[in-house]
Amino acid sequence: MATDHSLKEKILDVAQARMVRFGYRKVTMDEIAQDLRVSKNTIYKVFIGKEEIAKGLVKRLQEDINRGLGDLEQRDKDPLKVFSNSILLLRKTLGPWFEHFFKEIAVELPDLWKEFLRYRNEKILEIRSLVEKGIKKGALRKISASVAVQAYLGSVKAIIAPRFLEQEHLSFDEALQAVLDIWAHGILRKGR
Repeated sequence: MATDHSLKEKILDVAQARMVRFGYRKVTMDEIAQDLRVSKNTIYKVFIGKEEIAKGLVKRLQEDINRGLGDLEQRDKDPLKVFSNSILLLRKTLGPWFEHFFKEIAVELPDLWKEFLRYRNEKILEIRSLVEKGIKKGALRKISASVAVQAYLGSVKAIIAPRFLEQEHLSFDEALQAVLDIWAHGILRKGR
């Protein structure tokens, strides 16, 4: 069909399209092979099984996020713009994955879910330097950057749980927007 690298990417592309839309459980190796117009054996030459494909998807997603965040920091030196654009990038990139894929991965592949949570926490902690830059520039109040980031991290951790989102009938995007609004503006009405 093609070189191993491009075949790997094509398999991941097809699997991503299906798993983001339908979830990990519902997608079969037969469907991936059918979409690619190859045999399952051809796929098994690149990936041991569906779990390995899911791991490949998460790894590629992390690489895409890292590249996107790096580009944002290179393009703009204003920490508040970088912070804001970073959150938008994360929302846009991760949002579609939560409705089906990550909701099922948390149950079906708990080790992969834990790896993703570790990665997510690492990225959120990088916000600390942006908060510190914002404080130095006078754009943010003098607060503990560590406390601000931990408050943000704790909020995101609480709302990102697939069961919470389902229970509250919220999309990942809606929940993240609410956390950002509360984090940036607090909960008190103006004039109080």
